Amino acid sequence: MQVEYNSKAIKHISSTFDYYLQNYGKQACKNLALAIDERVNRLVRFPEIGRPEPLLRNKHILYRSIIIDKNHKLVYYIKGNTIRIASLWDMRMHPNRLSKKI
Repeated sequence: MQVEYNSKAIKHISSTFDYYLQNYGKQACKNLALAIDERVNRLVRFPEIGRPEPLLRNKHILYRSIIIDKNHKLVYYIKGNTIRIASLWDMRMHPNRLSKKI
């Protein structure tokens, strides 16, 4: 399996890193990056490990999500031999706002 990040996911991840760097420091930002990398590596081995995302069940694509830490989850879908990362969600936000990011 290969992994691709769409432009929205790159934007969400980048803005989250910027926020963490400004508010929590380099180590917190590094820890988040390592947690994301670890989960993505797990997805490569077990692509269907993430549960179907209930907030996106009305979409024409089966979106799945995997928890990164207590505040974040990675939203993705599988297309052929590719895991497509769609977004990094901050789970402290209102659910309707999150689903509009996709």
